[in-house]
Amino acid sequence: MNQYLIVSKVDRLEEHLELANEYGVGFEVNDFFIPAVLDDEKQQQEIINQYLNAGMPKGSTLHGAFFDVTVFSSDEKIRETSKLRMKQSMEIARQLGSCGVVFHVNSNPFLSGEPYDTSVVEQTVLYVEELLQEYSGISIYLENMFETEPHLLVRISEKLMQYENYGVCLDYAHASISNTPIQEWVEALAPYVKHIHINDNNLHQDLHLALGEGRIDWKLFLEYVETYFQDCSILIETTLPENQRKSLEYLQQKQYEKAEQAGKVFLREPQPEEMLEKIFYYMNRMVDEKGFASTIVLLTDMGRTLANSERASFWYWDVRKKQYWTLAALGRDRIIVPEGSGIVGASIQNNEIILINNPYADARFNSQIDKESGFVTKSILCIPVTDTKGEVIGAFQAINKLDENGESDFNERDVKRLTMAAVHCGKALESYLLYHETQVDQLTGLKNRRGFYEYYSDYIQPHLQKQKASAIICDIDFFKKVNDTYGHNGGDAVLAQIASILQTSVGEAGEAVRWGGEEFVLLLLDYDLEQAAKLAEQIRQTIEQSVCPYEGREIKVTMSFGVKEIDAACSAERNIEQADEKLYEAKATGRNRVVF
Repeated sequence: MNQYLIVSKVDRLEEHLELANEYGVGFEVNDFFIPAVLDDEKQQQEIINQYLNAGMPKGSTLHGAFFDVTVFSSDEKIRETSKLRMKQSMEIARQLGSCGVVFHVNSNPFLSGEPYDTSVVEQTVLYVEELLQEYSGISIYLENMFETEPHLLVRISEKLMQYENYGVCLDYAHASISNTPIQEWVEALAPYVKHIHINDNNLHQDLHLALGEGRIDWKLFLEYVETYFQDCSILIETTLPENQRKSLEYLQQKQYEKAEQAGKVFLREPQPEEMLEKIFYYMNRMVDEKGFASTIVLLTDMGRTLANSERASFWYWDVRKKQYWTLAALGRDRIIVPEGSGIVGASIQNNEIILINNPYADARFNSQIDKESGFVTKSILCIPVTDTKGEVIGAFQAINKLDENGESDFNERDVKRLTMAAVHCGKALESYLLYHETQVDQLTGLKNRRGFYEYYSDYIQPHLQKQKASAIICDIDFFKKVNDTYGHNGGDAVLAQIASILQTSVGEAGEAVRWGGEEFVLLLLDYDLEQAAKLAEQIRQTIEQSVCPYEGREIKVTMSFGVKEIDAACSAERNIEQADEKLYEAKATGRNRVVF
């Protein structure tokens, strides 16, 4: 089973971490190939610490130094500097706990000739061998960069293959734009490849596009992976998180299409032995899936396969937003619909299995979507997804039952089969929701203290060396009087309204947290003390001017605020304590004010 990795850079580490957790992928760290960083030990250690504090995904690798790194140079000083850079890369990898380091061969195709080639091979092997012995717990992957054919890597690999921690990194995109057919690269290097780099291009330039945005044949690539590279790790070598997500989703779709064409997704009604084989196929895949998103896609794929349907989708009921949206929709882009609408809405609201083999005659079916897309819905099977308490949290929908003739009706046997996938989806979703519920205050919907610490660790602390951040702590003045006058339900209404104002005010700049009782904390990235104090004053005025309607009455409250610019040298607790000292000062000097 392949492990996929994404490029990580410390300046967007929290976004890379989110993707890693969502899709169950690792990192290839790309912060340490720049000479200026390698010459600045303090900066190096700061970046290393940020990764270690954030947590490195299992199986992560490191891209080693590559600017002019040529250990085979005829210039002794260049050789020594190149060796130094490679040694530095290995030491950084050791500190990070990386399982492998990638180095470019960096041979010059314009100097190709037997004397030059022999020097490249012999000198590269000589030094890499030293590193392989010294760092026996870390793999070294040599990558094609400027090479126009694979022969040099083959010659180097023949001499180094005795080392278990040696392998080739096949840069599939570089090979695709060389003068040598990609099949020759694959067949020549297959015995040595342990790591692969992929990105898309126009087959002429190394553009590092998201997969599917260029002209590389990814269906062919996946065939090579299945034939030659089943145990290799694969890096999606695009830097921007948004392109990484596009690439991961594109790969998932291509893998599904490949499985479908290979008969893993059956169009005819399978025999019992085939059905058992399919179940084992997906259960084995489940063992290796770690991320929530990839697990849900796999389970949805399993549901479509078991029901022999053209399309399948897994829907989540977002009660707070009063809408349904697809966590996975095979054959479709993500869909969001209002609560209570369509077949999915009927299935969720009534906790009802719905089987329709003539949807256009059913008033619950929204045929407008088909009219706009040109798709023809012939049959629908929708099963509500419940948690362990039996409460509906979503729905699993299969569309258009298929057989060897291309179509047929869903039946009760399909209901039983699709129910198995729906149960597994429900358990995965419930587990995911329960984890997030532990970090959310149920009354206000804001993060609680546990959520505060995870947010601080993931989204604030990693940036403190380069960006300012501030904390605001605030509480409602004389809140006990609100509870005494209007009862605790009235107090809860006020807390919910305040939480809404705080979250709206913070927006995308940070996070609002219910610290406890009537006390709240705001974490703000890229806000210095003055900016945070200005925002606190705006919030104070908004709350002072607002009213909370409750049982025909209007409740008015004010709030006091303490503001503190976060000190990177202090713990999260100490920074909040210092902000709290300012809040105490605000309350001691008259309340309904901001102190910083």
